[in-house]
Amino acid sequence: MATLRLSTTDTALSLPINPDQNLLEHCLAADLPVTRSCRNGNCGRCDSSLDAGHVRLRNDKEINAPAIIPLCITFAASDVSISKIPMLALPSHWRCQWQNPMLLRLPAGRQIPPKQGDICALLMANAIELNEIANIDGRNIHLLLPTQNCSEQDSLSLIIIDREHHGEYSLFREHEGQQTRLWKNINHRTALAAQAAYQQHPESARYSIHDLDQELDELS
Repeated sequence: MATLRLSTTDTALSLPINPDQNLLEHCLAADLPVTRSCRNGNCGRCDSSLDAGHVRLRNDKEINAPAIIPLCITFAASDVSISKIPMLALPSHWRCQWQNPMLLRLPAGRQIPPKQGDICALLMANAIELNEIANIDGRNIHLLLPTQNCSEQDSLSLIIIDREHHGEYSLFREHEGQQTRLWKNINHRTALAAQAAYQQHPESARYSIHDLDQELDELS
């Protein structure tokens, strides 16, 4: 049987799928934090948009795109593309200004800052550094360690990450025909959070997530 593929336009994810497993199971196996509850198609929490392809439901009803489908009882009958996937909130991100290698400043406005002791990733144009928040003083964020790349730009994004953020995904930046791997060996949830933060930047670069198998295929 030919391998089918599931694409998610919300997250630029593309992965091979088994037509005997429902789409929710595939999404969860790829670390997409999809909201769900009943697992029988009634609650509506995992309802998503089928943008392309042909699927069948658990009761053998067949559906062609475009349509709204419950992922938990939907099985692919062709390559499919879905969007508007309801997901648990990704980690928050903050746009910050450099003050010095150990000090960031939040913009003015009412926003809840990160917390002391949080593990964070500093997302710069061409680099990502891990650090820890030592202290919060109003809009000032004091870092535990001095950063190495703070002179590259005046602003950056900061996201909070789990201590156990390791996995088999990488985040790439594509700009003016060049592709740069910014972050490797992270789990999919962390990659999604970084991708979402970077996409808030006012620039033309594109950010994509690749898994280890995809990277090996591209190198071969």
